[in-house]
Amino acid sequence: CIARLEPARIQYSIGRCGFAMNRRLLTERGILNAPNPAGPVDHDVPVLKIETPDGSKVRGLVFGYACHNTTLGFYQWCGDYSGFAQLYLEDRYPDAIAMFYTGGGADQNPLPRRKIELAQKYGRMLGVSVDEVLDEPMQTVSGNLASSFEEVPLEFNQLPSKAELESRLESSSRYERARAKLLLSEWDRDGSLPKTWPYPIQVWKLGKEINWVALGGELVVDYQIRLKKELGKNSTWVTGYANDVMAYIPSERVLEEGGYEGDTSMIVYQLPSKWKAGLEDQIVSTVHRLAKQNATAK
Repeated sequence: CIARLEPARIQYSIGRCGFAMNRRLLTERGILNAPNPAGPVDHDVPVLKIETPDGSKVRGLVFGYACHNTTLGFYQWCGDYSGFAQLYLEDRYPDAIAMFYTGGGADQNPLPRRKIELAQKYGRMLGVSVDEVLDEPMQTVSGNLASSFEEVPLEFNQLPSKAELESRLESSSRYERARAKLLLSEWDRDGSLPKTWPYPIQVWKLGKEINWVALGGELVVDYQIRLKKELGKNSTWVTGYANDVMAYIPSERVLEEGGYEGDTSMIVYQLPSKWKAGLEDQIVSTVHRLAKQNATAK
């Protein structure tokens, strides 16, 4: 906390954990929300350790994983697998605060799921993965912090007419009815619907070693895989759900395939249409530009 500021040493490394599975299955009937063992995943577990300068005490742990935090389906207070991982690590390192971030895991589920015992199991698996990283030599972060932020306008594909929205008030889907009601109220207030959404993109440079990319919305794993390939596998960390959660953010592949993440989830998020093609390159090119900007910062 602010009252306990003191010098620290920061180290990092990458672990592995294996319970996430891609949930988008391409079939003759289209995209199903079903386990897809052949689908893209990223099982890396980035770990940041904050400790006293002499290494005698761990003061903080930050770790991530690209998977929905949705082992459980009930509406009760529970941190799900990430909460159990935090509890495990804070028990192992009582002077530390353990913090979790969700990577690009919007098309990844913990499977199987829906039992508290499974959430506990996955939490322990993730905690042990972090623990194994801490038992091995880690790289020290050296140098300054640089940060860049930008909002880019992501375009909607095709805005509905007022007549189309009025007809959807009679839909059998409560989600369609709710979206139509909200969008009609926006239309009456503003005279039109917005054509774009201000999408937040942030990049941190931790010393000379880490590009930490923070992207808004529910980010599919393709972004994480691509950014790590283009910016450096072990030195690029990707966080989703950052600064704003407005909808799913599909890659170009997922947008073309459609299904929930690429199309119909926009109904639940009460946005006027799916995204327009081209958003992946728009987002990735902005990340590259911000990373380059950070690299030249004094």
